[in-house]
Amino acid sequence: MSRVESTKKKFDSDVCNIMTSDESAARLKNAASLLIKGGTLTSEPCPKCGNAQVRFAGKLSCISCGNEQRMDSENAEQETKVAEKREQNPVPSLQSSAVLVEEKIALLVSEISAEGDISLQKQRAELLEIYLRILEKIRGLSR
Repeated sequence: MSRVESTKKKFDSDVCNIMTSDESAARLKNAASLLIKGGTLTSEPCPKCGNAQVRFAGKLSCISCGNEQRMDSENAEQETKVAEKREQNPVPSLQSSAVLVEEKIALLVSEISAEGDISLQKQRAELLEIYLRILEKIRGLSR
């Protein structure tokens, strides 16, 4: 095989790999989108390639190969109802998020005061600092 032929073969192989990685990235983005919309990452492997699948709106979609299969009608109806309910209930407001963070802060403070291990106290104090920064940002956004 000449040097030109070998270079061309390598180039063709590289182009094929790029297309495959682009397709893979697109499938991964699609799976992430389904999860954000309320889909579920299942423990059932894809029958075609054995990789992870996402269940959404009555379908199982493989993250890796893109294989799709319909679920039985009872599970599909239940999945559709869950998705509709999530669409009706929007993301929690900043106010409810602030309340949640405040509850976490109170819990951490009580845990720190009851903890005797200094290293665990330090871990909780670092988490407490993170929660305080989050709370400060939420309050800044809600003004």
